[in-house]
Amino acid sequence: MNEGEARLSEERKQESLKYFQSKKMLEKAREVLKLFSGAKKAVSIYPPHHEICIQSVADFMKAFDDYLSWREDFSLRIIGDEFFFEEKLIPRESVLYYPLIKEFQSKEIGGISIEGGLSSGEFTDFLSLLNLKSEELKGRGGLRRLMQNKGISHISLDDPGAWEEESRGEKIHPLAREEYFDAVDVIRELADQVMSDRRLTVNKANRVVGVMLNRVGEDRSAVLGLATIKSYDEYTSFHSVNVLILSLALGSMLPLDRSALMILGTGALLHDLGKVTIPQSILTKTGPLTSLEWKMMQEHPVKGADILLAQPGVHPLSVMIAHEHHARYDLKGYPKVTGKDRVGLFSRIVEIADAYDAMTTARPYQDARTPDHAIRVLVKDMGTAFDPLLVKVFIDMMGFFPVGTPVRLATGEVGIVYEQSEGDALHPKVKIILDAEGGEVEPHIVNLIHLKEKVGGTGRAILESLDAKESGIGPLPYL
Repeated sequence: MNEGEARLSEERKQESLKYFQSKKMLEKAREVLKLFSGAKKAVSIYPPHHEICIQSVADFMKAFDDYLSWREDFSLRIIGDEFFFEEKLIPRESVLYYPLIKEFQSKEIGGISIEGGLSSGEFTDFLSLLNLKSEELKGRGGLRRLMQNKGISHISLDDPGAWEEESRGEKIHPLAREEYFDAVDVIRELADQVMSDRRLTVNKANRVVGVMLNRVGEDRSAVLGLATIKSYDEYTSFHSVNVLILSLALGSMLPLDRSALMILGTGALLHDLGKVTIPQSILTKTGPLTSLEWKMMQEHPVKGADILLAQPGVHPLSVMIAHEHHARYDLKGYPKVTGKDRVGLFSRIVEIADAYDAMTTARPYQDARTPDHAIRVLVKDMGTAFDPLLVKVFIDMMGFFPVGTPVRLATGEVGIVYEQSEGDALHPKVKIILDAEGGEVEPHIVNLIHLKEKVGGTGRAILESLDAKESGIGPLPYL
């Protein structure tokens, strides 16, 4: 190896080491933020001396001390409606902790820095102040003054807008994202009502469906971007809202009027309500279910339908969706449906939306599949598990590379599928975010229909889809 080759090899080693360290540090930062959120929630529910608070704070302090071996302090900035760490957007956390972002903004916090030397007591005092309502904070002179009075010196707050910069491209309307999380809150509330054997506030579910239906009517492609929001910890709630969005979008491709779409949407939103009755240990089990556990899991459609039947104001077709969404197109699913050749149209729509979102979401027992992989599974099971005509319509709507899919182009560039191209499911519009060398570029949209004639070789404008988690590319900020 000559001198030039040796120098190049050393440079590559250093770049590789730098990349590894950066990735490792980001993982630690994510853990710190996760445990910060958990401790904050614990302190908001229990008194500081409660064992749950003590353990939550201890977990945070352990992760924070571990993080300090890499950096002297921990800093998060809020730009727009996203968290930034080390000048880099952390999209997954911006979605998962979106309510925390909005709370920070309501309390005039544009960023937070936590320095080494922080004690458990000081951190607990800070969380107690942070959990005060905005009105109370203002009435007592503001959060910063209260922190100063308490002697909190290892945590500092940035002013709102201190790190604002121009947005990187058109994003989903902020109001639409708030509407998404409102829908998640409604599902949580309904689940609590089922657990406490109270009457469901069905009118809230109907309101959520109406709001999402309006969004679908305004811009179906943009709303489909919302369905890329996932939560590992609260799968059922987020899954229910995603199935609502996908079902309304698919239903809007058919000759259905608004009243029919409202019935479809209500059934889609409430289709998994029966899972509330299934033990959490079964829902989150990482290994195979026993025959008894699987039998209990198979009961959730019937239990969900029974719950909805007992509620005044729920349309019978919405109840049927809850009952039939796992029955399959060939009626070989569960529960057994007799007396007809096919389950209802609305049930067949929700079945596709349910399966697609389930496949593209990480679960305790399976990794998430890429969106194009999930599409291929739907195609493979056309005519058996899924209605073949509806799958074709779903693909027309989603494309083979659905909105939000990170992809690598034949040019080597990396981007996010931004919008489908009418009449060509293989060549969507893509928002380019990285050049062929992996460097960041100003996000810009490319219509792959114009690119497919130039790629030669494979003839494919999209070379491959990328796993969002492994690539660290969260789609939502670019949509």
